Amino acid sequence: MTGEVQVLKVFGRDYSFRAPASQEATLREAAALLQRHLADSQRQFPNASGDKLLVLTALNLCVPLLQQHEQVRDAEQRIAASVARISRQLEAQGG
Repeated sequence: MTGEVQVLKVFGRDYSFRAPASQEATLREAAALLQRHLADSQRQFPNASGDKLLVLTALNLCVPLLQQHEQVRDAEQRIAASVARISRQLEAQGG
């Protein structure tokens, strides 16, 4: 990937990587979101190590993504069923 070097600070550490300048705002927003979730995890698990907090936070962020993916898949299936039903109705009417 070509692009400028981006530096983001997460959990007190700097992470450098190349990314297009057009993604800089999104990446900074993602890093801020991660920081907020890490702070929440740290409040919930004050004795957890940094690595454990990162894993717990990642899992907590993944659950809603998986739920959303399932909702999208269900919606796609309902839409496909509706399209099939409409197509059959149109065929039955000679359309």
